[in-house]
Amino acid sequence: MAMVEETLRVTGMHCPKCTARVEKAVGALAGVESVVADHEADTVRLAYDGTPETLAAAKAAITAEEFAVEG
Repeated sequence: MAMVEETLRVTGMHCPKCTARVEKAVGALAGVESVVADHEADTVRLAYDGTPETLAAAKAAITAEEFAVEG
């Protein structure tokens, strides 16, 4: 299956430590190929296997780190 790239709008990240927490949590998920969080742009770029379950898990992992995923 081809990888899908998606950019999520994530609020609440204020520093490099915040982005590292998001990258570690989401990067550990099965089906995620890469994740790049940017606290200045309020975005998380995600490359994953394209399944709705993986996207939902990524959003849940971000929320579990106490950041908000918009949309």
